[in-house]
Amino acid sequence: MPNPLRAKVADDEDLVVVMADIFQDDTSGNVSKQWDKHLVTCVRNGNLPGRLLQQEFNVKFVSSSQHATCAEQFAAIRDMLKSTEDDPIRCYNVHTKKKTAVVLRAPGLPGDNPQQSEESSHIGCNGNHPCRKCEWGGTTIEKTSEQVYHNCHLPVDVKRTAQQTRERLQDQLALAARGDAKTIKERQTSTGTKDKLTQYWIDRVLAEFARLRDANPGLDVDALAELTQTWLDNQPGDKINPLLDITGLDPSQDTPVELLHTVLLGVVKYIWHFLNTKQWSDTDRALLAIRLQSTDVSGLTIPPIRAFYLVQYRNSLIGKHFKTLMQTLAFVVHDICTPEQFRLIKAAGDLGARLWIPEIDDMELYLADLKTAIANLLDAFDAVDPLRILVKIKLHLLAHLPDDIRRFGPAIRFATEIFESCNAIFRACSVRSNRLSPSRDIATKFAAIERVRHMLCGGCWYEPKRKIWVQAGQAVLALLHEEPVFQRHLGWVPPKPINAGQTRLASERKQPSVAWSTTRAASYSKANDQPAADSLWRLARTIVAQNGDILRPNSWVYALDAAGSHILGRVAEILVGSETVVTIEQFLCTEQLHEDFGWPVVRRPRGEDITRNGVESFVVLKPNVLQFMCSVQHDCSRGRCKPTVSGRLRQEREETTKEVSLIRHADDEHFILNMAGLHNFVELRRILPASFTTLKPLHEDRRGFHNETAAKAKQLRMTNREKAAEKRRIKAAEKKRLAEAAAVEAQAEDFN
Repeated sequence: MPNPLRAKVADDEDLVVVMADIFQDDTSGNVSKQWDKHLVTCVRNGNLPGRLLQQEFNVKFVSSSQHATCAEQFAAIRDMLKSTEDDPIRCYNVHTKKKTAVVLRAPGLPGDNPQQSEESSHIGCNGNHPCRKCEWGGTTIEKTSEQVYHNCHLPVDVKRTAQQTRERLQDQLALAARGDAKTIKERQTSTGTKDKLTQYWIDRVLAEFARLRDANPGLDVDALAELTQTWLDNQPGDKINPLLDITGLDPSQDTPVELLHTVLLGVVKYIWHFLNTKQWSDTDRALLAIRLQSTDVSGLTIPPIRAFYLVQYRNSLIGKHFKTLMQTLAFVVHDICTPEQFRLIKAAGDLGARLWIPEIDDMELYLADLKTAIANLLDAFDAVDPLRILVKIKLHLLAHLPDDIRRFGPAIRFATEIFESCNAIFRACSVRSNRLSPSRDIATKFAAIERVRHMLCGGCWYEPKRKIWVQAGQAVLALLHEEPVFQRHLGWVPPKPINAGQTRLASERKQPSVAWSTTRAASYSKANDQPAADSLWRLARTIVAQNGDILRPNSWVYALDAAGSHILGRVAEILVGSETVVTIEQFLCTEQLHEDFGWPVVRRPRGEDITRNGVESFVVLKPNVLQFMCSVQHDCSRGRCKPTVSGRLRQEREETTKEVSLIRHADDEHFILNMAGLHNFVELRRILPASFTTLKPLHEDRRGFHNETAAKAKQLRMTNREKAAEKRRIKAAEKKRLAEAAAVEAQAEDFN
């Protein structure tokens, strides 16, 4: 037998193992702001390619309830997973035309940090041991010691395991059977292991022990413990976390650190909040909004920046806003932040670019660079706020990201945005439920949706009477590929073919034809077969690069020259006539790194570049050499670019009297290659020298730096403690004064 599981299936059946990622979260069943909590569980086929994992079509509803707890729902899922080990699911493979047996496994539990702590039987982020993955922690005073503070920046070697967690929970139940509530609480505090389901039974066991002790005053503790344990063993249901019993799953290690809640709603949000509350004035925020609104977003694949909205509603931003800030904030904060704060903003951009990547070429090289990025971010945070890493567990969890990526692949594979987006479908089913048994009604609706999906994507079902597997007809199968309405409703995004070189033209009325002799291409083309001077050409709005990026005039692009080397340039003109040609204004990505950013400096070719190296200011290229788009930003800190009035604000398509200011660049010479941009960062790493993309540590002696910062953290904590004590003294004195005044008033009334 090549695999023992083969013994459970017939010889004519295929056997496959499907890795089902299980996601659970609470969401509201109401469209209004009134909170109507439902606990929803979904799964996703982890065997799918990474580009399909982030499609709503591939997220499957499992259960929801307003009453069933997390453990109760996971217990049912555990039973289903285990049942497939003995009796695999029978289905039909439409590609091999063979019957197939499916065994389900649970490789990981994506989710936000509080949910993952609950799934790991962990006490939570406010405990003395706040990490669900390792044993780091201690008391408030111990955390500011040099060794513990240093360990907070590392993935501590003492990792939690499922077996260890199970033993600790069983030990707590055994202590409960002896009525020792004090020791249970001490164990939970000292280990950080606390399970909601187990705690429910601990409370019941303690109550039963007290009842038996009152009913049998003559029995000693051992006899009472035996009776209590017998009572507990006779109670139905699970006593500890059911996830600890799933084959191959270790909740403490298989709850990967999630990007949305840990990086965007964690790291970037902390930076944004700190700057807005501790650093920026209203004048600084007004200048920041102008700079953000003037930022070139080409090459970043983000929606247009609504800078004044970001500043006005700075305390109510969501993930997409923080993703935009992570990529652009470093270019707009010069002279309104300290050098330490700038290093922190830049470190967040460096880390983000290395996390939002679709594929990894060299795992060891990538992880080494990622560890440096994480270390730089944590050290930069220490320089700004030494206490932040002790009170925000999300910062410590970053140190565990390399291990998760080694196990599960690129971090975007276990991102939860796609699960969160399915909340809209759940909410639509909830508001249309019968309100009598909403969980069953919602499940029925999702089952109907899944049946439609199954049929439209070519799935088969068994007809017992005919004893055959049948499939929908070709007309039905064509609906998912041809009808955008079905695609939108089912969350399917069909793969778009890349038509490299395809252009989009403006209307003839808006953009009439021009003669070849009047174009830039005519001035810089060196082709032997030049078009006729009076031939007519159209100016195109866009053109598609080889990787599918849509380029526009002024977009920055990497292309191949005649020798096959990569060149960087800015699209100056796209012409369509007898053929398609693109005029690129060439720039040099120099070997010089910017003194503040540490990213490559981009500039125009100079005299020596043109004479010695043959670099041309403009080149005319064919579409097949346009490789991919990138983000290049103007070096406004060097040019000291100032705001200037650019027009009047338009509201509801009407021009108002309010003036709009944008940044006017002092020159068009000095630029910086944006290495915080998420789009095409992998491509940049492949073509740029390693010295451009390999990060250097902020501190060579990290231990020494952490020792200094730990001393500052201890001093800050003592200062905060003294402030709290002073507040308590003032409050106590005020209470005493009021009490004395009341007593005097009472005596006066008695005298009268």
